[in-house]
Amino acid sequence: MGNSMAYRLCRESDGAELWAQARRLCALMSEREPLVDLVAELQMPEDVWRMAEALPEARFHSQALPFDDREWSHVYRADALPSSAHEMQILLPFRVEEEVPAEGPVDAFVRALGYGPASVYRGGYWPDVPELGIEAYPKYEAVQAVFNSDGLDGEEPAGHHTLFVHLSKWGDLPRAEWLAGQLGTRVIGEAVAGR
Repeated sequence: MGNSMAYRLCRESDGAELWAQARRLCALMSEREPLVDLVAELQMPEDVWRMAEALPEARFHSQALPFDDREWSHVYRADALPSSAHEMQILLPFRVEEEVPAEGPVDAFVRALGYGPASVYRGGYWPDVPELGIEAYPKYEAVQAVFNSDGLDGEEPAGHHTLFVHLSKWGDLPRAEWLAGQLGTRVIGEAVAGR
């Protein structure tokens, strides 16, 4: 049991550019997990409908309704979401959390995002960098693109998007700096507790 330490590598005003940077980092991994974790808070009816098109198999959790453990009435399939803005407004915001194949609908998910916090997380592990004395540590390592937030879990709303790398639970600043260098950026601030 443990957690990663995460470092911010860049902030972008354009979500597509941040996602492109995240993909560049994923390409550097020696091994990549086959599944990607997607999380989004959807604040407007249009956001929900776009996401339902991008993730037609997803479950949409209304955050406006109290939890009903017998009926699960707060959870909607994409094809059962309200079709009118008025009905949808009562249920907002929605939260969607999905684990999808890396070759699956991740790009569509990113294009469907609105202004709510969201995240794409892909685990794997980084290669050795012998010239810097950096060895692979295949636990806790990942790339996380965070949209509309400066925090890992969307707890710090922002008008920009933030790219994080997750490293060992002890942190690994030389590795983070090496990864930032691969993107032509620098590590921003101190490490934060990851997942």
